[in-house]
This record gives sequence, C-alpha cells and structure tokens, in this order.
Amino acid sequence: MRRLALIALAATIAGAPTAAKAQDTFKIGLNVERSGNAASYGGHVIIATQIAVDEINRAGGIDGAKLELVIEDNRTSPEQAVVAVRNLDRAGVVAVVGPIQTSQARTAFPATNRAALVSVSPGSGAPGLSAQNRPWTFRNAAIDQTIFGDVVKSFRERYPAVKTFALTVDPKDAYQTNLMTKVAPPALEANGFMLVNRDSPMEIPVDATDYSVFVTKLRGMNVDAAVVGLVIEQGKTFLRELNRQQVKLPLIGGLGFVTDSIAQVAGGLDFYSGQPFDPGSSDPSVVAFVKEFKERSEKELPGQYTTPLYIEAGAYESVKIIADALKAAKLKPGGDPKAAREAVRAYFAGLKDYQGLGNTITINADGDAVKPTLVFHTKDGRWERL
Repeated sequence: MRRLALIALAATIAGAPTAAKAQDTFKIGLNVERSGNAASYGGHVIIATQIAVDEINRAGGIDGAKLELVIEDNRTSPEQAVVAVRNLDRAGVVAVVGPIQTSQARTAFPATNRAALVSVSPGSGAPGLSAQNRPWTFRNAAIDQTIFGDVVKSFRERYPAVKTFALTVDPKDAYQTNLMTKVAPPALEANGFMLVNRDSPMEIPVDATDYSVFVTKLRGMNVDAAVVGLVIEQGKTFLRELNRQQVKLPLIGGLGFVTDSIAQVAGGLDFYSGQPFDPGSSDPSVVAFVKEFKERSEKELPGQYTTPLYIEAGAYESVKIIADALKAAKLKPGGDPKAAREAVRAYFAGLKDYQGLGNTITINADGDAVKPTLVFHTKDGRWERL
C-alpha cells in the first residue's frame, strides 16, 4: 500500500508542471487540409502559422503567456471540417485559422458561428461566404471577384487581339465551380472577350489520368486563350500536357497558382494569376518570413513548393492579429474562454489599416480583408509581377 501511495504521489508531482504549463498558454486552432487533394496547402499553412507562433513566443508571448497550436486535419472534406470545428471548440481554443478552401469553409463557417468561435480562412475567395456567416467568421485571403477582375484587365492590356476564351473546371471543387460559373464569365465579357463554352465549361475530374484527351479537345475549340479552373496538382498536369502537345495558348488562373512549381511546369506558356501578397517584396517583414518559410518547407515538405502563397501569408498574419487582440484585451490564459473569443471577434471586426506582410489589412462589413491586387505572369520558368 505504501509503495502504491508513493507511486501515486510521484505521478501527481510529475503531472503538476504539465497542468500548470497548460494554464499558461493560449490555444489557437488550425482547421486545415492536411490530407486529401489539398494536403499541400495544409502542410504549408502549418509551417506559416508555426513561424508566427514562434516569433510571438520568442518576443515574450501574450504578456508572458505562450501561444500553442492545436491542429485538426479536415482531410479536404466538408463533413470532416465540421468535426474539426467541434474538436477545436472542445479543446478550448480562442480562435481558429482555417479552413483553407471554400469547399470546407462552406460547412465549417456555420459550425463556428454556432459555437461562437472565431474562424479565419486564409484561402477561401468565393464571393459572399463570410457575409453569409456573420458575425464569427472572417477571411484574411483575397476576394475572388476583385482579384480575377484585375487580372483580366491586365491580360486585356497585354493581349488586345485576343477574342475568344475557353473555360476548364474541376466539377467537384466548389471554388473552381464558382469561379467558372459566377466570377470568370462576367469579368471576361466585361473586357470584350467571348466565351465559346460559357454554359458548359470543359470538365476535368480530379481523378483523371489521361489529360491528352482534354488538351486535344481544347485544341479543337480553336480559341485564343483559356481559363484554368483546376486545383494546383491538376493544373500542373494540365500545363505539362499543353506543353507536350505544343498548345501555346495564353492562360488565366484563379487564386492559388503563384508557386514556383507552377511557373516551372508552365515553361514557355504565358500564365496569369493574381494574389494580394508579393513574396519578392523588399519589405523586411516579407524577406524574413519568406526566408524562414523556405528553410522550413525544404526540411519538412521536401519536393513541394517553398515560396509562400497569399494563403500562407494570410495564415501568418491571422495568428499575429489574434495575438494582438489578446494583448489589447489584457487577457490571461485559464480565464473565461468566451471572453477571449469575443475579444478576438471584436478586434477582427474593427481591424483597419493593420500592417501585414508588405501590405495593410482592413476588414470590411462582410468580414473580408481588403487588400491590394498584385498581378503576376509566368516568364522563363518563374513568376514575374506586372
């Protein structure tokens, strides 16, 4: 009996520091696509948010309290994104970064509203999504209508003779479907382009293996240019096949394409895309973030992209904003989680001219970040800012 009592006492003593440590931290949740067809985005967002957490903790945390990430994999599944919200709510996080994609945000946002828990997507760009899920949801990403419209205007200036466009789409991806049905057509037509398949974009399923069929079909349309409505891995395969068949059409893509791997695969193709973040900026905060992101990505995600997208920049900025909200409210860990969540929500709702990574961030009445559009195109295997 005495031996059992000593063991119990030792366990209690050993466990005490862990409990104290838990009370000294603020938890930030990640609801990210860590597996499934968007796993590449999820892995990189984890790196970006961890960089922000490490910087904040090294600088003294939140008045001495540390930040801690709690990661939930939504598996690129709308249903699992809701499960992730529930798990993070039970874990006591003060706010959630994610999901990244619109498909998962469509289901996760209503769940975070029900839980009275802030959710900030660093990637979703479908119009109106935050507005439909007030007041607890926000997007520190890019509004697709604004970004795509600005890209099309730049494209028109560089290609005044282009008349016809074809649309391609992954029919099961909510973002790409919205892009091809609601965003791209009016933007292209407003700039004088004719769409040869406006009401029936060429569907390229995510599980397709033979892309030669789709490129051959595109060639047969005799168009001047095309919109790539595919996720990043599909996009790379499509670009490879375009080059293999020597179909040298100029191209426009939605958000998420400004990566080294896309530019390298594009080769001699002239591919246009936009985002509100320039990884080549000389701003000291951008230079430091890009350097650290590259080093960690090369080590943790070998063979994947190492230059951060606007998605990773938005995730990094979101953690910084959450930390500033906690500091401004002078909150301590271990208190009422409702108070911390409300403080973060109010801070995001009132955000104006916040200094981000080489830009300023203002949250509008719909809960979306207002940022400048930066337009890029591929040239000699790299992205060039216009």
